[in-house]
Amino acid sequence: MSQPDEFVKVFEVPPAMVPYVHLVATRQEMELVVALAGRALTLEEVAETLRTSREEAAALLRGAFHRDLVNRETGAGMTTYSPGKFYTTLDYFSSVETSTWKRLPLAARQAVGEWQVQAFIELWKPAIDRVVANPDAWLPIKNRDVLLLDEALALVEATEDICLLPCSCRTTLVGEGPLLEGSMRVGERARQTLERGQGRRLTVPEARAHLVALDRMGLVHTGPRAWRKHDPGQEWISHGNCGPSYSYIFIAGVRLGLEKVYPRAHYVAEIDWSRCTHCAVCTGRCPFGALYQDGSFVPIHGQAVRQVQYDSRACWGCGLCATTCPEAAISMRPL
Repeated sequence: MSQPDEFVKVFEVPPAMVPYVHLVATRQEMELVVALAGRALTLEEVAETLRTSREEAAALLRGAFHRDLVNRETGAGMTTYSPGKFYTTLDYFSSVETSTWKRLPLAARQAVGEWQVQAFIELWKPAIDRVVANPDAWLPIKNRDVLLLDEALALVEATEDICLLPCSCRTTLVGEGPLLEGSMRVGERARQTLERGQGRRLTVPEARAHLVALDRMGLVHTGPRAWRKHDPGQEWISHGNCGPSYSYIFIAGVRLGLEKVYPRAHYVAEIDWSRCTHCAVCTGRCPFGALYQDGSFVPIHGQAVRQVQYDSRACWGCGLCATTCPEAAISMRPL
């Protein structure tokens, strides 16, 4: 078996990515990952296995760790390295090495994106099933709840360790368009990410301002809502700010038939029609189609205005409509 073939097997590269595997790793990085297959080695052991100097092995490991090609673990006074998986590396590859990612034909990128969604579902389904059986169970599950802006702000206000990353859902699934820094990690997850040399550190005021800006852009906030009770030290917290049409989380929920269960909706919008002027700003903000215009008209201040309609069954409780309504006619009611 050739080295690229061995790398594909060890690194679990999906079929659609195999013709372009040389874009993921250099020959030396492939050799490293294959050498680590099924084991964890120290720096000295890596140098011996690859028959290279300690300095060259350290440089190779440093770059591979930064790019998510290998994992690093420290314990009992020893640091060891083990091989990563393409599933994890794809986030970095598509959202950081974007120009290289876009060298793949669009059809290949779409195929890899579909593989990633299915892999995400398979990875998290056991935990999702447990949450479905017991909605209040605490599990370190990705972005399990839909959050209001105030709830997302509370997450970043409770820590000094905040890391901002490009949204890998967008770069992987949309295929085109500009980068969007929508993924935020706090606490221990932020420290781990920054240790890899990924993302950029934010202060609390910077994180607050960025979240407000993302909210104004119309992105939905997701994360663990009950973190204060179950994870006050923020050992396992990240939250996304994404568009539901290209978010792994929302796509997984819809495909599993778990709309508003995963990610879980905790609110529903309520409209005070006596205050509503049918300006339709909310219809452009709602990513779920709960607020819309059907072509009918309503008299407002003596003029016929296109009427806004609302289907509460389609509402996921994200609050984007409430944060933008100029008449304060929309509020979020807890479920």
